[in-house]
Amino acid sequence: YKDERVTVAPPKQREEGWSKIRNAAGMLFQMPGTRAARKGKDQPRDGAVPIRGVRGDLPVRFAPEGAVPGDRIVGIIQPGTGITIYPIQSPALQAFDDQPERWIDVRWDIDERTKERFPARISVTAINAPGSLADIAQVVASNDANIHTLSMIRTAPDFTEMLIDLEVWDLKHLNRLLSQLKDNSSVSDARRVNG
Repeated sequence: YKDERVTVAPPKQREEGWSKIRNAAGMLFQMPGTRAARKGKDQPRDGAVPIRGVRGDLPVRFAPEGAVPGDRIVGIIQPGTGITIYPIQSPALQAFDDQPERWIDVRWDIDERTKERFPARISVTAINAPGSLADIAQVVASNDANIHTLSMIRTAPDFTEMLIDLEVWDLKHLNRLLSQLKDNSSVSDARRVNG
């Protein structure tokens, strides 16, 4: 796999995002219950409302399991720290079910030419044999992804299970990587972890 992204001058940043929160990591924000309609591709969105108690320079970070372009995502306001972005299927969101005022509708607004990678966590079960980890690393490298961290969570005489935090371009890239890991003879199972 070779990603054909090219290095270009970054596009001029818009001053503010969807809810008057400055654009962060290529995302647009909207409070639940408000409507925003786009009149034209380059025209501002209607319905943007300031979020009470939220500054325009509020930091945005990803939940530990990560979110990648292509995922449906939601933001949770973390008092004193900013907004944390979760994939909508994350079980961690259940902790905020009784706090609807902290939920923010978020969507991706990524320039296709961006060179930014996004975090994703996967679980890989592999044969416990010499060279298995090298095989996995080779598949990741040949797919133009990056291993950020790796931890062995369970080891048996014949198999080992590991958690791998990756950096990938988008959901399509992640799915292609998982498919190729599953096709590798050293790997018994490979799947995304969402919480």
